[in-house]
Amino acid sequence: MDYENSSHVKAWIFTPQTLEQVRTLANNKARLFLQQRNTSETTDTPPTPPIAQAFAKNYKSAEPITAVELHVAEENDKLVLPTPQEELVLINFYSAKLLPLIGPNASTSKLKRDIKVASTASILLRRFYLSNSITMFDPKTIMVACAFLASKIEDATCDIRYLEDGTKAMQAHVSIKEIIGSEIALVAGIDFDFCCFHPYKVVLAYTEDLRTFLKSKDGMHCVNRDFVNGEDLRPIYNGARDIVEHLVFNSDVMLLASAGKVGFAAMMLANERLEEEGGKEDDLLQEPVIKIDFRGYLKCRFADEKKEHEIEALWQDMEGLLDTLRDAAKKRELDMVLLKGIHKKLKKCRIWGKEDGDKKKKKRKHAEADKEV
Repeated sequence: MDYENSSHVKAWIFTPQTLEQVRTLANNKARLFLQQRNTSETTDTPPTPPIAQAFAKNYKSAEPITAVELHVAEENDKLVLPTPQEELVLINFYSAKLLPLIGPNASTSKLKRDIKVASTASILLRRFYLSNSITMFDPKTIMVACAFLASKIEDATCDIRYLEDGTKAMQAHVSIKEIIGSEIALVAGIDFDFCCFHPYKVVLAYTEDLRTFLKSKDGMHCVNRDFVNGEDLRPIYNGARDIVEHLVFNSDVMLLASAGKVGFAAMMLANERLEEEGGKEDDLLQEPVIKIDFRGYLKCRFADEKKEHEIEALWQDMEGLLDTLRDAAKKRELDMVLLKGIHKKLKKCRIWGKEDGDKKKKKRKHAEADKEV
């Protein structure tokens, strides 16, 4: 659980406050660019095309944010951009779309891969948009680029042509040219950092360890049964896996804590849910619903490695993370009205996709002119 202390993992772990700061900064940088772009239309001095930024990596809340970046929103009230919170809604939306694109349940058979490929793509997507705005880079094409890059990172490479076919099957076509261009921006936007950790193996490792530990003398004091076998832990394992999958694609949890802590907290939540469900059932069950004392488990397992106050501090962290998981793991229906409103606002200020649209309009005008002739 301690590998979160490595420099790599720390580079992408934030507090809720710093997450809000980096997203606000990315949003304000985009606003500043758009203001300069609008001004250049009358001065014939267009601003430099946007280059993907990567300032979020190793971001510290103490880093200075210039007055221009912080108060740029006040300079031009006419420019309406999606807020950082609205951008997050779209990021969550496209993150969830990775599952039907690539993974175990991909709509295209040739894109079926292990869940870790889609999970890596989701983490890359979230990292990229910590330093960049959806007004600067199309989230749909970045999402597909994340899937392509993730397949290579996880040594499960897929043909880029199949990804294009996959987007067609989802009725959201992204061309090969767009995928390649977006991958270049993506690599720069994550600061060439391809290493991603996931809680899936963590859940499996803790399940295996609990299977042997709960049979030991110390372990018997950490569970409400006299004997626990591997099958007794299966509901906790399956529940934790489902929780982890939901969290990875629908929340920022992987940016708030290490994979080790998220996996452990997911097991705590899964056991908690089993207790709640068991309490609603009849009392005629032969065996009570399994209840594990995870605090006692931590004390026993880390007694040789950590001092008592360190274990207690770790437990406090786990309780705080468990509260976060309880909220993030709730199933929420997609608010289509909100989503359409964000897309409508984005359409008016985005810098991508307009050239193609202008070309199509010109083609229509030429076609109509030819008909008249």
